[in-house]
Amino acid sequence: MSRVSFSRLLIALATLAALACKPVFAELAIHIHAEKAMFQVLMLPGRVGADSFVLQLMDGEGNLLKAREATLTLSLPGRGVTPLERKATSGADGYWHVRDVPIPYPGRWHVRIDVLTAGSDRITLEDELNVPAR
Repeated sequence: MSRVSFSRLLIALATLAALACKPVFAELAIHIHAEKAMFQVLMLPGRVGADSFVLQLMDGEGNLLKAREATLTLSLPGRGVTPLERKATSGADGYWHVRDVPIPYPGRWHVRIDVLTAGSDRITLEDELNVPAR
């Protein structure tokens, strides 16, 4: 193999290695479970920036929870971020959706979901979600 061919091979391998090292982001998910209800929260794309949330609301048996309304509240107490409250909309898929939520900083965000059920019960579940930087 000539020196030119070998050099091109090294450059190609270095380029592939650099591309392979780029971070790949996937959605973040948390599962919050209590006696009366459990909520699966998906955050897409799951990093700093504008994110969307899918709230899968289930009763204590794992069946879809019949809800009249759902609210997502996020805060980042360590950075002084006041609570961001967003009303969710019910989707055709049976889940609740919140779109374009600004996530300005990485860190351990506090997540609270408030639900008003079809039977007029109020359910609130809370947890933490680690959001990475871009």
